[in-house]
Amino acid sequence: MSDRGVSFVVPVYNKADWLPAVIDRIAAQRGDFDRQFVFVDDGSTDDSLEIVRRKTDGWKNVVVESQANAGSAAATNRGIALASMPYVKFVDADDLLHADATQVLLDALQGDDRACLAFGGYSLFRDQADLDLDGALGRPAMRRHVRPLRAAISRSLFNPTQFLARTDALRAVGGCDERVVFSQEYALTMRLARQWDFLELDAVIAYWPEVVGARLSNNQGRQLQRVTRAVQLFLEDYPDTPWSLRQYISRRMAYRAWKYHRRANRAFWPTSPVFWRQAMAWLPILGGHAAFVERCGKVYESAEISAVTSGNEGRVHGQ
Repeated sequence: MSDRGVSFVVPVYNKADWLPAVIDRIAAQRGDFDRQFVFVDDGSTDDSLEIVRRKTDGWKNVVVESQANAGSAAATNRGIALASMPYVKFVDADDLLHADATQVLLDALQGDDRACLAFGGYSLFRDQADLDLDGALGRPAMRRHVRPLRAAISRSLFNPTQFLARTDALRAVGGCDERVVFSQEYALTMRLARQWDFLELDAVIAYWPEVVGARLSNNQGRQLQRVTRAVQLFLEDYPDTPWSLRQYISRRMAYRAWKYHRRANRAFWPTSPVFWRQAMAWLPILGGHAAFVERCGKVYESAEISAVTSGNEGRVHGQ
């Protein structure tokens, strides 16, 4: 196995309209590295699986896996398990890659034992014809994020199409948290950030279409519920997280919940228990930080009900 080998891992769910262009951009990747192509269809009900099989017919080293619908986290983990190369390049099934995306990420990450992944920037688009997907990226400037757990919790650093990671690191942390069915990269990012550095390249390497069906990211309540759940589970799984960081995480989750509650309910702040919870978060948290974060997540439950009963209908920076 080449030490410059890359497994392209593509979880797929009902993306028939986008897949031909996505697969074409994977095929267009430039660079001197071995390749494996892993597609995991997560129970699509459209023609996605047939499109993948047709478009990759005759490709070398391609794996097309089909499973019952289990969500983007499970599909991503299946792709990681099937990866045979030392690096994984994730690709969402409706995002487009610049032709040099994989090469510049691999060049940055290879040989850096302190870092587990490299990521680049993104841009939104309406019409693919307006994009320059094949111009040379050169050697982008690079910034190192040292053990960026606080940053990873504070904001979404990247979506899957933006980064390339070491396969051994992905497996060492157990991949995505399948208890959070969607938002697969958020929990994975936190798990990786507590152990390794991240490398950020100053170059746009991924392009997201502005409108893709019923994206979960268009429903802020559902998105924040999943993020809060991921943080709660992370704190339960890693009780050795420093107290100061656990306190910061709890305060941030409480403030997010209060902002959402205020906008959604137009609640007058002195009468709202959600307001007082975020105010109390500035004091030392009693009763456990994970439990406190779980209570913050209750604010979003009404937004979550329809998502739970309607199946895998979209993504939050993911499938």
